[in-house]
Amino acid sequence: MIDRLTELSRSRYVSAESQAIVYIGMGDSERGIEWLKKAADQRSSYMVFLKVDPRLDAIRSDPRFAELLHRIGLSG
Repeated sequence: MIDRLTELSRSRYVSAESQAIVYIGMGDSERGIEWLKKAADQRSSYMVFLKVDPRLDAIRSDPRFAELLHRIGLSG
C-alpha cells in the first residue's frame, strides 16, 4: 500500500495524513507519527480529528501522540 501511495504521489497530491494512517494500520507507529507531524506542519484540516479517528487508536498511548496533541492545541 505504501508503494502504491508513493507511486500515486508522483502524479497527484497524497496527503500526509493518508500516509500516516496506512503506516499506523500496518503497525509502524514510528513512521505513522512522523507523517502526522508532517500533516501538522502543513496545517492539515485533518488534525481536528486526531482525538476521535478510530484508525489512530493503536497510537493513542504513545507519548509522542500526546505531544502532537499538545502541539496543535488539542490536549487537555
